[in-house]
Amino acid sequence: MNVDETCRAFAEWLESTGRFVADVGEFLIGACGFLTERGLPLDRVSTHIKVVHPRTMSVWRIWRQDQPLEVRRAVRGAEMTAAFLRSPVKKVWHTGEWIDERILPGEEDRWAIVTDLRAEGFTHYMIGPILFSNRQIHAASFATKQPGGFTVEEVEVIRRFTVKSAPIIETLALRNGMDNLLETYLGHETAQLLAQGQVTLGQGTQRRAALWYSDLRGFTSLTEGAPLEEVVQILNVYFGLAGAAADRHSGEIVQFIGDAILMFFAVTEEGGDAAACRRALMAATEARTELSRWNEARRATREREIAFGLGLDLGNIIHVNVGGGNRQAFNIVGPAVNRAARLQELTKSLGRPMLMSSDFASAIGEGMISLGEYPLRGINLPIEVIEPSQELIASLPALPQD
Repeated sequence: MNVDETCRAFAEWLESTGRFVADVGEFLIGACGFLTERGLPLDRVSTHIKVVHPRTMSVWRIWRQDQPLEVRRAVRGAEMTAAFLRSPVKKVWHTGEWIDERILPGEEDRWAIVTDLRAEGFTHYMIGPILFSNRQIHAASFATKQPGGFTVEEVEVIRRFTVKSAPIIETLALRNGMDNLLETYLGHETAQLLAQGQVTLGQGTQRRAALWYSDLRGFTSLTEGAPLEEVVQILNVYFGLAGAAADRHSGEIVQFIGDAILMFFAVTEEGGDAAACRRALMAATEARTELSRWNEARRATREREIAFGLGLDLGNIIHVNVGGGNRQAFNIVGPAVNRAARLQELTKSLGRPMLMSSDFASAIGEGMISLGEYPLRGINLPIEVIEPSQELIASLPALPQD
C-alpha cells in the first residue's frame, strides 16, 4: 500500500464528501467504505466520543464489514465501573497514547476486548486518540482479521486517518451533541424549530393538540418541611414518570413550572382529535400507575408519598417564541392551555385526581362521567367538567411491570 497516495486520496474524499455528512455514524460508514475500497483490511472500526449530556457519558459507534452500524451509549457512572477502568478506551482517554496489540496464539491478553476479538478470528487491534481543538481526547479503534495483522504501511495510514479525520469528527460530534442537548432541555419539537432557524420573537407554529397540565399536591408544605435534597428527589420522580409516559405516547413537555408540568399531544391527520386525546389519557393513566407503585414502595418504609392533580383539554394552540431582551423561550398559548390549568385547580376542590373538558371527552367518546358545569377562574362561562370512568381506565392497555 502506498501510504502517501492513499492519504492524499482520503484527504480528497474528506474535502468532497466526508465534511458534508450528517453525523459521526454516517462519517464512519463512509470513511471505512472508502478505505476498504482502497485496500485497507479493516474488519472492525469504532469511535468513542465523550458527550455533554445529563444521562450519557459517551457514545460508541462500531462499524463492521457488511453489518449495520452499532451505536452504544455509556451512561453516566459507567466511567467508575471496574470494566471501564481496565479498558483500553480509558487508557487512551487518559494518556493520549496509542495501544497496538497483535493478537497472537497462546498469549495472555491485557484487554478484555482483545480476548473477545481473538475468539472472532481477529489478528490485530489498535486504538488511539482523536484530539479535538480544545485538547480533549477521544478515541478510535481499528481491528483486522488479515493474517499477520496490519502491515507497517497500513498502520501508518490508520494513524494519519485519525489525525485527518479529527476536525470533521469534532464538528459532527459537537453538532450532534448540541442537537441532543437541545432536545433534552427543550423538547424534540422546540429543538427542531430552533435548528430550522425559528428564532424571531413572536414566530410560532399553530396546531391542534390535546393539553396536559398537572400539579404536585402539597408541594408548598413539602418545601417548607422537607430537606431540599428530598424535595428535588420527589420532583424528579414525578417529572420522570410523567416524562416517560409522554415519550411513550408522543407527548411534548413544554415546561416544568415549579411543581407543574405543561405538555401537549399533537393532533395528526392520521389519528385526528380522538387519537391525540387517547394518547394523552393513556400517558396520564400510566404515570398514575407508576406513581402508585412508587408510593407503595415508600409506604412500606414509611416514607413520604406524593400525588398530583391533572387537567386535560383539547383545542388550538400556537407553539411560539416569546420573551424579551436577551432571554427568550418557546411556550404554547391558547384557550385550551388556560382551561387545562384551571381544570387542574378544580381537582383540588372536587377531590378528583383527573378532570377533563367536554371537548376532550367527546373526542374519546364513551366511558365518561359528567360532574356538571363549573365556573373556572378567568374563564367567562362555566364549562362541563368530565372524569373518565373506571371502566374506561381499565380498558386502556396495561403498562407492563419490570
